[in-house]
Amino acid sequence: MFEWQNIRMFFGTLLCLPLLHLAWLVSGEFRAYLDPSPKAWAEEMQAIVRADETLALPENPVLVVGGRRVALWDDLPGMLAPHPTLLRGLGDATIEDITHYYDRLIGYYRPEILVLLPSYADLHLRDDKRPDDLVAAVRDLVDLNARHLATAMVYVIAPLKMPLHPGDDERIEAMSEALAAWTASEPGVALIDANDLLAGPDGRPNPALYRGDGINLNEAGYLRLAMVLREALNSV
Repeated sequence: MFEWQNIRMFFGTLLCLPLLHLAWLVSGEFRAYLDPSPKAWAEEMQAIVRADETLALPENPVLVVGGRRVALWDDLPGMLAPHPTLLRGLGDATIEDITHYYDRLIGYYRPEILVLLPSYADLHLRDDKRPDDLVAAVRDLVDLNARHLATAMVYVIAPLKMPLHPGDDERIEAMSEALAAWTASEPGVALIDANDLLAGPDGRPNPALYRGDGINLNEAGYLRLAMVLREALNSV
């Protein structure tokens, strides 16, 4: 009987290991969200560096940077062909986090086109930006890039409305308006606002275009966003 109990305990522990591992990953990710320092993403930055060592990187690519929303956009390079495209999603980094890692996350690739997709973390958990805060963060990144690279064009994708957070709609609309006003007088910078394409008949984000988390786009949603970006690139 004692041996049988040990066997059951052993196999029960094995069955629990995936759940324990998932809990460990989630808790680590949540700690990263709450850590205000860009160093929260240091390990993920190192993973990008190691991965690059195995790749033949294109010259003068279209470089898309941001957080998890960029990492999930894995079919974009095929959508933008023949433009050589690199996706560099860093954790769920805020714009300030991306600026902190500018040299390796952007400058290293010497992109012809830079695309910035703001993160969920710019509005929740790591930050709680207002429209002026968002414009200031984007402007700082664009100015830094202009001092280092002769990038032909920078596209800023407006923050995306989310089914999970209807209370953010007004703030995101104000952010889009503030970004539009700033980019209108900024040479070499343009705004892409896909929120209308992602909306349902009621004007709110269409849940059918988002993942079950109500935050991130699904394949159909990314397809619409990619179409807008492709049209912008082809018009240059």
